[in-house]
Amino acid sequence: MRSITPQCPIQGVVFDFGSTLSITRASWPTIIADGGAAIDAGLREAGLDLPADFPALWATMLRFSIQQAERDGIERSADSVLSALLASQGFEDISPDLVRRAADRHFAVEDGLRASATGAMALLSELKAAGYRVGILSNTIGGHWVQHWTDTHGFRPYVDAVVVSDEIGIRKPRPEIFLTTLERIGIDDPSRAVMVGDTLAHDIVGAQRVGMRTVLVALAEDQGFVVQSATGERAILSRPAVDATVRADAEITDLAALPSILERWQGDGG
Repeated sequence: MRSITPQCPIQGVVFDFGSTLSITRASWPTIIADGGAAIDAGLREAGLDLPADFPALWATMLRFSIQQAERDGIERSADSVLSALLASQGFEDISPDLVRRAADRHFAVEDGLRASATGAMALLSELKAAGYRVGILSNTIGGHWVQHWTDTHGFRPYVDAVVVSDEIGIRKPRPEIFLTTLERIGIDDPSRAVMVGDTLAHDIVGAQRVGMRTVLVALAEDQGFVVQSATGERAILSRPAVDATVRADAEITDLAALPSILERWQGDGG
C-alpha cells in the first residue's frame, strides 16, 4: 500500500469491532446462554437467592435492552442492564462492584470464544504504516472489554482511538458517535474517511449520513450470527432491517481486500 499525503482524498479508516476486526467461535444465543449461567453462578456464590430461571431472564433482559437501544439510540451498559434485572427481582441494593464482577463473568465467557479476524492485525499495521488515521467504533454494552480485546488482539499500537457506545451513551447509527470518532482520530471532514463494518443498519447507514465512504464486511469465519438446529442444519440470524435501497460503496468477504479498494478510491479522487 502506498503512503498517503495530505492531498489524498482518503485520510482515515474507522472499523467496527465485532464481526469485522474480531470474530466469535460460537453463536450469540450460545454466548448469551452461557454468559447468563456464569452471571447466575457468580451471584449465587455472593449469597443471592435468585430465581431458578435467572439465566433465561438475563437473555430476555438483554433482548429488551437491545430492542430499546435500536429504537432510541441510547446505549445502556451491561452493569445497568444487570442492575435493572436484579431490581426487578427484588434485589435493589446490590453494590456496583458486585454487579460489575457478575457482568464481567458474561464477558469472560465471550472472551474465551473471541479471536482476531484473519488478517486484521496485518491490515491495521499496513494502514498505520501508510499514514492513515485509524479508529475503532463499537456498539457494545461492555466497552471496557472491547478495550481489553483491542490490547489482547494486538491492535492497540495501530489504532488512534477506540470509541465504545456504552461510554459515550449513544450508539450507531446516530451521527454524533461517528463524528466523535472522527474527531478523536483527527479527521475533520467525514468525506475523507471510510467506515468498515458488518451491519448495514448500524455501520453503513450511520456513516453515510455523515458523508463517509462505506465498506460492508461479511466474514465466513465469524460464527456469531450462525446457529445450528438439533438436526444439524445451519441458519443465519437476521440483522436489523434497513431500507432495501441501502447499499455500501463496496463489499468484501476478506479484510485483505480492503487495501485495493482504498487504492482505487485514492486514485479516482475519492
